[in-house]
Amino acid sequence: MVVLFVLAAIGTRAGSLRLADEKRWRPSAQDKDSIIVTFGDKTRLIIYGENRQELEKIMRYDLNALLKDLKIRLDSTAGDTTLLREEFNGNKYLKNPGDQEEKDYVRIGLRGIHIKDGDTRVSIDNSGVKVKDGDEVVASDSTYRRVGKHFRRTSWGGSSPRKGFNIALGLNTYGTNEATAGFNKDDYDLKPFGSRYVSLGYVASANVVRGKNARLHLDFGVDFSWYNMMYDGNNTIAKTDDGVEFREVVNDQGQPVEVRKSKLVVPYVNLAIMPTLSFSRSFISYISAGVYGGYRIGSYTKVRKVGTKDVDHDRRNFYIEDLRYGLAAEIGIRNFPDFFVNYDLNNLYEANRGPSVRMLSFGVRLF
Repeated sequence: MVVLFVLAAIGTRAGSLRLADEKRWRPSAQDKDSIIVTFGDKTRLIIYGENRQELEKIMRYDLNALLKDLKIRLDSTAGDTTLLREEFNGNKYLKNPGDQEEKDYVRIGLRGIHIKDGDTRVSIDNSGVKVKDGDEVVASDSTYRRVGKHFRRTSWGGSSPRKGFNIALGLNTYGTNEATAGFNKDDYDLKPFGSRYVSLGYVASANVVRGKNARLHLDFGVDFSWYNMMYDGNNTIAKTDDGVEFREVVNDQGQPVEVRKSKLVVPYVNLAIMPTLSFSRSFISYISAGVYGGYRIGSYTKVRKVGTKDVDHDRRNFYIEDLRYGLAAEIGIRNFPDFFVNYDLNNLYEANRGPSVRMLSFGVRLF
């Protein structure tokens, strides 16, 4: 019966979870999509999520089984209770245990490269490139495929080996991390393999000099990239009036809790100019170096506490510089993914607002 109530209310949206009698209940979270089921005048079942897609995940769970367990706990409570708070691990109520969300991962093997970051999945295999947000395919390209033992981009042709659609995967870290008054470096250390860099873009090229065994190209690129800075420990970043702070994650009672994941995500749109020297018969297919500049298009934190699947987001600018610029270099190795390194010449945070750090990213460029 309860499931029927939830299904009937699935289309309900509320800017914030406000009830008519705000003295009895007020929301502590930011505005979210919500489902409110009313039983009589004094009982309400409230379910809220970050978006509609999150709410639709409710259909995977057996709510009747959850309510039966709740009834057993209520019956076992002795005496009158003025306040009852119960926390449940929702995974035990999945109708199909196989629906349990997987951990984020980066998998590289004979079947291709597969990445999961939250609801976003990127797959690169012999069928092409596919980017999915949840169950929806948001981007795909089946024209860039690996043929035999040769990557298309490393072949000798009339244009730059870098020309075309590009996907770069790697890690990001602090290229410089200078001592800054008011900040302890241990508070914002990054996990080496949890801090990932992803870039999706396109490169156009113009031939400058054509030789028999070598050619010089001028490459122009545009891409979207993400810094995923995963903190090592239970700290997260917070914005104050004077700057940023790195503080321990706490629960609703102000007590420290252990976190499974705590990271700062900063996406950019970038432009790059890269002179490229390509070779026809060398083990090294090309060498490229140049400059890039980017503009920040957002920033937010993601915190997931141990023992829960809920993810807390905080979307703020955190005094991160809007512009980034730096030096880039690449080296192509025939029949193998190419290597790249980027070094930001500007500080990540505004002066006197955060620690004096500059970002460094490196990894492989696949196409």
